Amino acid sequence: MTVRLSIRSYSLVMRAHLHTYHQLVLPLHGNITMTLPGYSGKVGPGQCVVIRAEMMHEFKADEKCRFLVADLDNLPESMQQLPRPVFATSPELVAYCQFLELQLTQSAQPGLIESMSALFYHLLQNQVIPACRDGRISEAVRFLNEDISRTPSLGELAVRACLSLSQFKTLFKQHMGMTTGQYLLTQRMTKAKALLAHSDLPVSLIAERVGFTDVSAFSRRFSVYWGETPRQIRQR
Repeated sequence: MTVRLSIRSYSLVMRAHLHTYHQLVLPLHGNITMTLPGYSGKVGPGQCVVIRAEMMHEFKADEKCRFLVADLDNLPESMQQLPRPVFATSPELVAYCQFLELQLTQSAQPGLIESMSALFYHLLQNQVIPACRDGRISEAVRFLNEDISRTPSLGELAVRACLSLSQFKTLFKQHMGMTTGQYLLTQRMTKAKALLAHSDLPVSLIAERVGFTDVSAFSRRFSVYWGETPRQIRQR
């Protein structure tokens, strides 16, 4: 098993190519527009696009955006029969990708990179991929992940998914295994925990970045979700 990890940026000029290895693209900051067999659209934070070896694909992204890219000789078994090449990543994988960004942008030792790559692949093997075959729900997920500090209404999400409100709520729960509120809370708490553990940002700013205007309300919700206070996470 060989995994080559890197942090990359692209340009707004649409490019197309293929390669002899498999590739995963996981947005960290911003979206990437992808066109490949089975998918055409934007992929944002909290999602992963799987590009198989020898698969022609087109892509573009704002130069300010950043992506974790994994080149693989072998795909994990769970990713070999995907109904669609884009899926929502688990909170554990999201948090680890954020950690990898910090490590890979510094002068990491080769042995450390090898260990981090092995753990990354292990998390991929344990990734439970939601069987979301409905592009309308995927669009809503992409919009939620685009900026987790905002709280769009169910009506707004339903319009983006081109569904009635009742259809949207039913299909979202069916495909994602949770409500939109539960999904957004998971993304927010995962992001907050990663920032607390791997950055020196003030708690007030972290709270703001994950959609809380009141620090006390953020701390209470965080403590209930993780069973630890923000201070305890930071003091580890």
